[in-house]
Parts: sequence; structure tokens; C-alpha cells
Amino acid sequence: MFCGSKNGNSSIYKEFAEELGAQLAKNKIKLVYGGGSLGLMGKLSKSVHKNNGDVLGIIPKHLLEVEGINNNYGEIIITDDMHTRKKTMYDNSDAFLCLPGGIGTLEEISEAITWFQLGISRKPIYFLNINGYWNNFKVLIEQFVALEFANKDLLNYFNFFESVETLIPVLLNSLNIDSNE
Repeated sequence: MFCGSKNGNSSIYKEFAEELGAQLAKNKIKLVYGGGSLGLMGKLSKSVHKNNGDVLGIIPKHLLEVEGINNNYGEIIITDDMHTRKKTMYDNSDAFLCLPGGIGTLEEISEAITWFQLGISRKPIYFLNINGYWNNFKVLIEQFVALEFANKDLLNYFNFFESVETLIPVLLNSLNIDSNE
């Protein structure tokens, strides 16, 4: 899961993060995320934990001072740096899901897409497009293709969802989890 360490300027982002957390827990989907306790990361991990779900947070040492280890939920892995954090997140994930966030979120999801493009990883990539947050990103990707800086199959590497309700069945299917368990 990639998402912001801030809540954004609308309560809708926080509400979606909390709803997603509840649905992840309900459907027994383990949350692997950046280990932060602030912003959407904090809301999401707290919601998963509150609903008896599994949480794995992966955080670099230098962010512990900002985030505070006692504010996190579930299991925590502490890494030496940001690069090791991302690699550890990738190694412990079966799919990538991106919520709204800032430049760090953009960098993380861009690397996951690059790895898919290069064949390093074939794990599914999903965006929860809350309130149209990722619309401009979609336009940018379409521009890469239109101007022939990327192959047209780039548009098939990931999917956008407008609601948690439409995302969860696809996520369950890609993870081979039976929703009736």
C-alpha cells in the first residue's frame, strides 16, 4: 500500500482510508505499508488493526523520530534506509495499491510500474482514485504513450477504481482469496 503521510484537504480521503482498512481486515487481506502513523497511512493501519486485520509496517530508522514506533499498529520492520524499505515492502506484497499521497507516494508507485514494465515484477497494481485524485496521473501516462515515450501496453499495467466496493472483488481475485471464507 502506498499512500500519504498527510490526510489531504478533504475528509473524504480519511473516510476512504478507514473504509478500505475495514474491508481489508474483513477479507483477510494483510496490509503491508510504509509503517507510518500519520496521515492516510495512520488512518489505514489503525482501521485494519481496529477491525482485527493483519498489519505489517516497514519503516526506515530515520522516520522513527518523526513517526514514533509506539504509534504504529501490528508488526513493524525497521530498515536502514528508504531504498531497503521499498524493497522490503515489495518483497512482502502480492499486489500494489495506491491511495492519494504526495511526492513519496508518486515515487513509490512509479517504481512499481517501472518494475512491471521491465518484467522485474508482475504483481498487480491498483489505484483507488478517490474523488478523482489520480485523474491527472492517468492523463500524464496517456501522454507518455501518445508522444511515444512509452509503449501503449503501459496503459494495461494498472487499473483505477473509484470506490472500495469495486476494488475489493478485483483485489481478492488477483490474490486468489475466496470472499466466502
